[in-house]
Amino acid sequence: MKKLLLFLLLIPLAFAASWHELAALAVMVSAALLGVVYMIGFGFGINELQMMAREEFFQLIVLAVLVAVLTGSDSILNSISTLEPLKPGAADMQDATLDILQENREQVEGLLDDIASYDKQVSKQASKSSQCNLMSMGYSVSGCGGFSILAPPLSMAGGITAFALAELSAMERLVELASSYALALLLPIGILLRTFKITRGGGGFLIALGISLHLMLPIGIIFNEMLAETFQDSSEDHIDEYPPDGVSADIPECNPGDTKAPHLAVEIVTLGLGSLTDLGDSNEDQATSAYLNLRRSIRSHLFTILIKATLGPIIALLMMTSSIRALTHLAGAEVDVSAISRFI
Repeated sequence: MKKLLLFLLLIPLAFAASWHELAALAVMVSAALLGVVYMIGFGFGINELQMMAREEFFQLIVLAVLVAVLTGSDSILNSISTLEPLKPGAADMQDATLDILQENREQVEGLLDDIASYDKQVSKQASKSSQCNLMSMGYSVSGCGGFSILAPPLSMAGGITAFALAELSAMERLVELASSYALALLLPIGILLRTFKITRGGGGFLIALGISLHLMLPIGIIFNEMLAETFQDSSEDHIDEYPPDGVSADIPECNPGDTKAPHLAVEIVTLGLGSLTDLGDSNEDQATSAYLNLRRSIRSHLFTILIKATLGPIIALLMMTSSIRALTHLAGAEVDVSAISRFI
């Protein structure tokens, strides 16, 4: 019982070590286990055990070479991902990925707060009404009904933005877990399970899963960020302002008793990116102007919502699941991940 408690107390200390040390320790433990199996076969004269131990030892040598290649590849990728074009100053590839996700999440959170503020102002203006009593008779005038047209697009924009925020938050948490446990936990367990033929499939899958989470998931996020930045830089050569900067879209005050006819003249705006003229001072004109300004203000965030917050995590997950099959084949285990890819 005391040994079991001591083992449980030492588990947190294992994660304090780097994954390189844990992988090397797992390889040595596997070699020791194979040595024990070989000595048992030699002592009892069981040739099958000796042959199995020799065969698995050769497999272990190949696995040790793969771990060494993984160590070198990880160092090279960490150096590339922290250079000037991406995230200079980041400690490694995982930290650079977390910085990218945090920046995108903060932008999406700001947009969601703006949409909530706009929706509150629109609801307040649309609910205004005016009443009049004349000769003991009363009637009401709802001159602010035009502001109700802003509620459906704001609701849709809020739903899409909240979905993008949830996707970024989930991806950020997944990268944090992968950075802490992908290689420090899955790789050593996979090496130990792959020591014997009966558990080789499970060990190969854990090794492939750990490598994919540690490498391919951050690579997917960084690749999408590079793609987005390249697209944005090239688009500036053709469009003066794209993505358009956010503009002030304050909801004007509505006079519920105003019954003036709307002003019909509307300026044609090139590509919807230019400034809008004052349509008039009637309630309908104010609602139309607020709608056009809101559309342009929210459009300035579409690049972040669609490309960085939605497409980026999808590309990263697809790259991760696609690499699992190739890595499991390399590790000596065939795993079909097509169902997971279709789900993503």
